[in-house]
Amino acid sequence: MDMMGFSLLFPLFPRTIEVFLAKGNDTLFSIFYYLAQFLSLGENEKYTFVLFGGILGSLYSFLQFLAAPLWGRLSDDYGRRSVLLFTTFGNILGYILWFFSSEFWLFVLSRVITGLMGGNLSVASAAMADETDDKTRAAGMGLLGAGIGLGFVLGPLLGGISSTWTFLDSFYETGVLVVFPTSALFAVITSTLTFILVFLLLKKESPKQKSEREIHPLLSIRKIKNQNLLQVSLLNLLFVFSFSGFEFVVNFFLSDYYSFSPKQIGFTFLYIGMVIILVQGGVVRRLSGRWKEKKIVLLGGTFVVFGLLSLLWFGGHLLGLFFSLFFLAFGSALVNPGLSSLASLVSGKEEFGRSLGLFRSFGSLGRALSPIVFALFYFQKGPGLSFFISLCLLLGFTYLLHRIREN
Repeated sequence: MDMMGFSLLFPLFPRTIEVFLAKGNDTLFSIFYYLAQFLSLGENEKYTFVLFGGILGSLYSFLQFLAAPLWGRLSDDYGRRSVLLFTTFGNILGYILWFFSSEFWLFVLSRVITGLMGGNLSVASAAMADETDDKTRAAGMGLLGAGIGLGFVLGPLLGGISSTWTFLDSFYETGVLVVFPTSALFAVITSTLTFILVFLLLKKESPKQKSEREIHPLLSIRKIKNQNLLQVSLLNLLFVFSFSGFEFVVNFFLSDYYSFSPKQIGFTFLYIGMVIILVQGGVVRRLSGRWKEKKIVLLGGTFVVFGLLSLLWFGGHLLGLFFSLFFLAFGSALVNPGLSSLASLVSGKEEFGRSLGLFRSFGSLGRALSPIVFALFYFQKGPGLSFFISLCLLLGFTYLLHRIREN
């Protein structure tokens, strides 16, 4: 439910940015636009437009990077349910701001609020870690990953469908509401339902002993004695940076090379999402308890590397493209829950929230940096170099993974 509300905006993002570009009437917009122009070297208006969207998207992920460890630590002290209720209520407020974002600064403020609240995925991961033991941890994280994947599939679908409903468009035309107001309203409704589900279904927790006071877990990172946790978190940063960089540029590859329409690109990602859901909801659960987490992640990393190799060799043919995307989706569906489970296994039970907050935070940093970095590679040198860089980074990921010790 949380991921549905977040991903409703995906198919609407380009058109929303176009509307604000057409207005271009506030200082904050000018700052974003000139930064995008600077990065694009002023060579191509389309390139500037893409980087503008990339910067805006990176802002959300960077705020998740800052917030995830904080929400995780607070959930260790005050309980998973309390923190999830607070952050979900914050999401409701953020989506209400989106609904009324007729001006760019309001839209950015809504992204700031939902980005900060979006760090609560670390709390959901900690809650899953609480409910599983060492043998079932990967299965639990796989189930959580399947829920996230299903939300990412249904959210854009619901966003695309609701964008065609025009009963609120008169309020947009008079300058009261954002473009696609019905979709923004759906995000408010979805987040409200999430709040109700958390309130009704998550059990109340007894008060816990407060952890050592710290301003922010990231500021105390040098004090962390658990080197395995830091290593797994850095591996998560490397994987997310390389894989989300691929995900970002493949949109433009499908559009530029195959002339796919937005609808066709959407169905391509539906195909990727369904593979991920089936693997995380089925394959990972079967492997959990039989295979160690490190072995699951290594298998997933190998599949992703094979998928990128085949994309470089056969990506020019439609059949080869979808063959490659299958292995990329299959591999990532093994890596993500495997790494989450591995991070929890190298953490103390009393600090699952703090540990998984740091782990998720590093992933968010990778997701914040990748759109801008890979857009620069793609538009300067083409898709081949972008895919090759992802391949090299993932080869480094599998090599470094071999050196991680499991408890």
